[in-house]
Amino acid sequence: MTREIRGGCRCGQLRYRFVQEGPLLNYCCHCLDCQKSTGSAFADQLIVMTDSLSSEGRRVERAMPRPAGGISTHSFCPDCFGRIYNLNSERPGMAIVRGGTLDDPSELDPFAHIWVRRKRDWVAIPEGVPAFDEMPAPERFMALAMARRAAGSRPKDV
Repeated sequence: MTREIRGGCRCGQLRYRFVQEGPLLNYCCHCLDCQKSTGSAFADQLIVMTDSLSSEGRRVERAMPRPAGGISTHSFCPDCFGRIYNLNSERPGMAIVRGGTLDDPSELDPFAHIWVRRKRDWVAIPEGVPAFDEMPAPERFMALAMARRAAGSRPKDV
């Protein structure tokens, strides 16, 4: 089933939409960068293909080098400073959309948790959800995402 997903920044000035088939492909990152950028314990993020993502409204971008390599370009609303998504030069064709910016986040069900060695002690990861001390190898991570897409719900660790 293909459907349109919509979201936007806190003030509503910057809006986006993307077309998605199957379940949302979100994961939680507990790294210190995500903790600092969200002001919270982790970031809930979605993998979205850039060819299906479009936005309306003004946005500003900031390019930042990644510790693991590549450049991450973050897109923000210039009015409320809400970060909507980022692009990574090491992963062309893929955007990482902040889960909290969805109009309806009720479908979010992470297929994995990464950087759990930085996880706050009070954060509980549900049984059966793959968790990695750091970032898993890209092929392993994408295998989990594709298993989620194929299963339509949370897959067992692959």
